[in-house]
Amino acid sequence: MLKVERPSIYPTSLQSKRTYNRLNEPVVKTTSYTQIFTSPGNMESLRRGVQRLGLVLKNGQRIANKAAVRQSSTLPRCKEIIGNNGERIISSFYEDVEIPSVTIPEYIWQNVNKWAKRTAVECGITGRKYTYAQARDNANYIARSLRKMGLREGDVVALILPNLPESPISFLGILEAGCIVTTVNPMYTVDEVSRQLHASAAKAVITSAEIAENVLKAAKATLPPNSPVIVVDDGFQSAPDGTIRFQDILTKGKTLPQVPEKCRQSQDIAVLPFSSGTTGLPKGVMLTHYNLISNIAMTEGSCDVLSVPDGFQDVVPIVLPLFHIYGMNGVMLPRLTAGSKLITLPKFTPESYIKTLANNKCTLLYCVPPIVLFFGAHPLVKTEYFENVRCLISGAAPLAASDVERVQEKFKTAETLRFLQGYGLTECSPVSFFEMSNKKFSSIGHPISRCDVRLVDPITGSDVLTPGQTGEIWIKGPHVMLGYLNNEEATREVLQNGWLKTGDIAYFDDDFSFFITDRLKELIKVKGFQVPPAELEAVLRTHPAIADAAVIGVPDPRSGEVPKAFVTLKKNQTSTAEEIQNFVIGKVSEYKELKGGVAFVESIPRNPSGKILRMQLKNLS
Repeated sequence: MLKVERPSIYPTSLQSKRTYNRLNEPVVKTTSYTQIFTSPGNMESLRRGVQRLGLVLKNGQRIANKAAVRQSSTLPRCKEIIGNNGERIISSFYEDVEIPSVTIPEYIWQNVNKWAKRTAVECGITGRKYTYAQARDNANYIARSLRKMGLREGDVVALILPNLPESPISFLGILEAGCIVTTVNPMYTVDEVSRQLHASAAKAVITSAEIAENVLKAAKATLPPNSPVIVVDDGFQSAPDGTIRFQDILTKGKTLPQVPEKCRQSQDIAVLPFSSGTTGLPKGVMLTHYNLISNIAMTEGSCDVLSVPDGFQDVVPIVLPLFHIYGMNGVMLPRLTAGSKLITLPKFTPESYIKTLANNKCTLLYCVPPIVLFFGAHPLVKTEYFENVRCLISGAAPLAASDVERVQEKFKTAETLRFLQGYGLTECSPVSFFEMSNKKFSSIGHPISRCDVRLVDPITGSDVLTPGQTGEIWIKGPHVMLGYLNNEEATREVLQNGWLKTGDIAYFDDDFSFFITDRLKELIKVKGFQVPPAELEAVLRTHPAIADAAVIGVPDPRSGEVPKAFVTLKKNQTSTAEEIQNFVIGKVSEYKELKGGVAFVESIPRNPSGKILRMQLKNLS
């Protein structure tokens, strides 16, 4: 069982959390725009204009009409407050949302009886589907079977699945059993899977038949003896010997006793996605039920376009990987909470994605920038596919204004299709900012409800006070992780008095819209996926001819960035760039391959403490 010492300040109820936030960061000073709105001399002259913008003034205070405020790009969206230690905190303009102290299964299934007969998930390839009633029952059967297999509260189960209808059902079943989910990239090699299974101390695996052979190798090398490996029949091939059929645990689960009620609490760890944080190798990010539910509520409470009437069902194709926090808690869990229909695609191919758009009246499209580029460039993506789409949401990497404009021009949708851009990290569950004006496409927007932000000069450590001045984004709120699993040092590096240091450099404008300019962290972002340079450097140093290596990200028009290696060779050794690129293939996932090339240098630039000076290498690229 995974045991974590919970900080004493961490809340045990909704009320204690809200009190903690407000007591720890008291409002000492507000910005001038608040003073303008509440100044008696200006009240009467401003009242009519303010009311036209959807603000109602009552006793000198402002009450937001949220729909009108969200559409206005003329009002400041945030307020500045001063913390106990003099911090200049930019607090969200949106009203605080309430966050229930329940577990994820309780939260997701709270309204299941309202849409029991609706389709919950459907495979975009095979067409197999589950209604909400079936999904709810099957998750419960999985939970019962896992308990029968000997798994207990706090045990970790690895979910190694592409996007299949069984993926969210398995995810929720694991949590209902009182276990913790660690989501693993199904594209990982055997070695990569083994590392995560070992680091998370997993005791069971759920995977698919297509990748089961590799997963079984990793499981046998890493998991305790006789640990269950459960295999979903995905229609590609049969499950290997020594595994358990997914359908069998559903069938058996119907006859087993119910899972004990309240075997987990909202403050317990729910998921362990792996992230490289600001530097280094991937680390297990400890996210609680409360963290994930907080972020769903915070995002939904800040984004008007996500709200729909009870009788309406969103149709959402989901090609973003569900093992990634964006697909998991940015799309899967919130949309299931709202009764949406998810159409799962195990991987992105132009043919399958276009077919899904053509055959379904999709209403929300969650994307990364390469998909937006695909919309604008592919001749078979037609205007009629967007007739029912009210919003396109992009995240994981910056979206260029030119890419949006290309789509708007191609489909003539500038007046009807809203483009939203979100910003976040695995460590904050993930969303912290949303840009919703449909105008500032290069901006990440404003902090969402209950998300406090600071900009901190990375050299002086002082808070940035001026629009246009850059600093590192620091984030605080109920969505911020507990820390990194079994890694106190890495946790201390990124969490300071509850503030998450993101490693991203940004500035804000006069409207408190934020803009990312650079990254302090070393991560390379390939189509939204994290590639830690340290991992590739470790692989390169196993090459018999390489003495030292360093890896950076270089710009790429399709992927955003791709890895490029700088290597020094051992004395009297020779090699070629192509040979080194081929050496890496098969040792890491495809998106981590050295598609930016290999350069030979006499030495790797380092500072006196041995840290690689990556900026010098970037200047050579």
